[in-house]
Amino acid sequence: MMTAPRRIDLEENSKVTMTIKTPLYPTFEKRVRDAVEHLVQQQITPWSFLETGHQFSVKQFDGKEISYQGIRFEGSPREVFWSPRYIKPFLEDLCISQISAAVAMAKERDVDAKGLLAELQYMLMNGIRNVYNHMAKTDRLLRGRGYPDKVPLRSVEPEIQVMKRFLEEQIKAEIAMCKPKSPLEEWYKKNMFWVWLISIIVTLFLGIWGQIHVNSIGVPSVDEKSKVNITKIKIKRVFEDF
Repeated sequence: MMTAPRRIDLEENSKVTMTIKTPLYPTFEKRVRDAVEHLVQQQITPWSFLETGHQFSVKQFDGKEISYQGIRFEGSPREVFWSPRYIKPFLEDLCISQISAAVAMAKERDVDAKGLLAELQYMLMNGIRNVYNHMAKTDRLLRGRGYPDKVPLRSVEPEIQVMKRFLEEQIKAEIAMCKPKSPLEEWYKKNMFWVWLISIIVTLFLGIWGQIHVNSIGVPSVDEKSKVNITKIKIKRVFEDF
């Protein structure tokens, strides 16, 4: 049963809304949400245990390990945490991989790629904002040393704007490469049923016409076919003897 399209907020604190049009929206909503949750758990949550005294380690995007023990969240550790080389490569890879998957799946499922990319752009922006908000909360938790409410929340808007520009460039590039369907392809898509029905009717007509034609000219019986074949053999032997 068909349901009315839902409307969703594109970004936090945004008055802009968007009607979901593509059938792949739920698929990529889950893909992006799962990827963001995994990124937060793997790259941000572990920092919360930096000052417990135990060995702390996480890996950068290039595989290099960041390791600390018995150190406070100030100076070098905090600089590493907020370095563009730490979380930004993960977010860039998230954007590129999901955009690539969206283009491929849209082509495979015959879904409007431009519409899906527009939806994906907002999903990814919400995910990016979510990641940086988690970082800001983790930063305040560590600096507050048990009293995070007494420490101001670090602004993450500059980092979000950098990623927003990166994402916009990627989306625009993919949309520019989307080839529109030819008028013939669009017409065929809209009229597939009638094309199929006409082909069936034509096939039936040709079959009936062929049967009528055969009956009108007559078909030689089996005996008549045998006599013709015997006559051909005799004529061939005459020429061979000659």
